[in-house]
Order: sequence, then C-alpha cells, then structure tokens
Amino acid sequence: MTSTFGTPLASLQAQDIQLYRELLAQNSAPQVPVQPDSSTGDRAFEAREDSLERLLSSGLAVPDEQSETGFTPVNPETVGSYVVAEILESSARSAINLLRVREELGPVVAEYRHNHLRNGCGYVTHTGFADINAAIRLAARECRGEVLTSQPGGARSAAVLSESLPSTLEMLDRGVAMRTIYQHNARSSSATRAFVHTIQQRGAQVATLDENFDRLIIFDRTVAFIPADEDRRAAAEIRAPAVVSFLAALFERSWIRALAFTPPGRDQATTRITDDLELAIMRHIVAGDTDSVTAGQLGISVRRCQEYVARMSAKLGSRSRAQLGYLIAKSELLDNVSQAPDASP
Repeated sequence: MTSTFGTPLASLQAQDIQLYRELLAQNSAPQVPVQPDSSTGDRAFEAREDSLERLLSSGLAVPDEQSETGFTPVNPETVGSYVVAEILESSARSAINLLRVREELGPVVAEYRHNHLRNGCGYVTHTGFADINAAIRLAARECRGEVLTSQPGGARSAAVLSESLPSTLEMLDRGVAMRTIYQHNARSSSATRAFVHTIQQRGAQVATLDENFDRLIIFDRTVAFIPADEDRRAAAEIRAPAVVSFLAALFERSWIRALAFTPPGRDQATTRITDDLELAIMRHIVAGDTDSVTAGQLGISVRRCQEYVARMSAKLGSRSRAQLGYLIAKSELLDNVSQAPDASP
C-alpha cells in the first residue's frame, strides 16, 4: 500500500462515493481516462480526476496495474484503524509534550512567583475568575499535606459544588487532609449536604459557624488565597510565611468554635445551631444592624432573619426594634454565652 495515512481524510462528496462504488465493481467499472474524453467533456473528466485524487489521498484507493480500472479500492475499516492509530499516537505525543513543557517551565514559574513576591510584599493579585481559578488549581495540584478552607455565604450552588468536586476528591485520594468551614445556613442546602457527605466519606472534615467570615484557602500552610476586593473578582495569592501563618491561626480559632457538619434534624447539633443563630441575631439587634445587614453577615435570607426577630419580639413583648434591642441587652441573654470549643460530632 503506497498511500500515506498521515494525510487527513478528505471530505468525500457524492461523486467520490460513486467512483468508489465503481472501483468495487471492478468488471463493470470503466477505465479512468488519462486524456480528456470528448463524449463526457473536460468538466466531467476533471470532476472524476478530483474524485480519484480524494480517494487516493484518503487511502480509500491505491494504484493497481493488474486491475481493469488501474486502481484498487481499500477497505474503509482498514483506513479507519490506521487513522485512529495515528490520532492516538499524536495524542500521546501531545501529552508527553505538555508534561515536558510543564517540567521545563517549572523553574521559570518559580522565578516569576519569587520575583512578584519580593517586589509585591509577599503576594500576587489575580484578577478575573479564570485567572483566580487557574492559580488555585495550580496550588491544589502542588498541595501534598493539608488544605484549610473557609467558605462563607451560606448554601453554595449545585453547579459550583459539582465543578469543584473532582479536584477535591483528587486531593483527598492522594492523602491530603482537608478541613472546611461553612456558615450554619449551608446545612439547609441539599446540594451542599450531598457534597459534604461525599467528601466526608473520603476523609474530609467539615464544620459550620454562626459568624460572618471571609473566604480563605490555605494549602500546606505555605500559600493562602483571600479576596482582594469586595465583589471577589480579584484574589491575593499570599506566600509570605508570617502572613500565611497568621491566617492559619485565624482559621484554627474559627475551627475550635465551629460545630461538626451533620444533616439537619431533631438532634443536639441542630438545637445548638438554632440557638447559636438566634444568639447571633440578638447581637446584631443590640448593635443596631438592619435585617439585611444581619442576614448578609450570617448567610441567611432576610425573610428568615425577620422570622427570628418576630419570634424574639413576641417572646420579650417588644413593640419596636429599638425596644427589642433594649430588652435583649437588659435580659442578659448575651452575657456569659459559651462559645462551645468542642467541634466534635
């Protein structure tokens, strides 16, 4: 077989398939003319030559002096197997090249990071979700020992959780220890509960807090990511050891106060979470915060916050929000409240 299968398969036309059909029929197929045929005209001759060229370049036909047509058709499955094999071989070469590029660029990437860290007071700012996610994915791949994350805002969307699950499981499967803190309200989300259940089965530890906190990711206590603006469209990648150590200590203090994540139900943890949320709302009322501010800080809806406020008002006999704040402060309900350092189930 003299044709080269490295040439991409040409797009076959109806006349090409007709010529291939004639080649299969050998005995009834007319000889492909080598000179213009006055009976068919130059245009038909050129079209037939084009079809033959496409069959030859695709490997579906090869020259054969012993055949009546001067060409022999080739089994398409044979052609396909050659093409598939070459595609797979090309893919393998591409994968090897990608690994080589990553390996060769590794020292340069390290120098780039170090330069930015030296000139940027120990951090690099990433702008845009694509750049932020790329930097986090790179740090996640390099992580070998531990990842600590704080995820505020209550329940997360199923799409976000589904996107992050593969990389999360990959880290857990290679032995990375993982601890994550959500706000209490995340327990009400079925998508979050399913995500947490999956990663807990792989060894992750998850807990929740009634407090407001900001997003934080720490890998191996050597690199941390925090928001760099209010709308979180920019993130700071921090590698200054003192700053990362400080952020890790903040996480540990939050972890001590957090409650281990359990599905909602009539159990001790659920009662405790409800009590904690009610106390947190009381603190905001005494501080004079509006329902929208309180809800935003605690990761709950404004309507749910208003329901809590209404129940407190009925319980304490308050007729206004200002009076409610006064009655809460006077009742000493917020005095000597235990912060429950035990985060075990």
